[in-house]
Amino acid sequence: MAKMGRPKKDETKNNFIGIRLSDDCHARLMKYAAEHGLTITQVVQMALEKLLKEA
Repeated sequence: MAKMGRPKKDETKNNFIGIRLSDDCHARLMKYAAEHGLTITQVVQMALEKLLKEA
């Protein structure tokens, strides 16, 4: 029987980090994500890519 489920992606994301945010920073992050139709993860990944590209 064939394997069921979602196909594997070329680039898997196996690493997890956790961060603490102030109430203000968290609220701003949530607002930005909602206004742009993005998830919190997408916003953080975009910010990291931009920051690391400039380094």
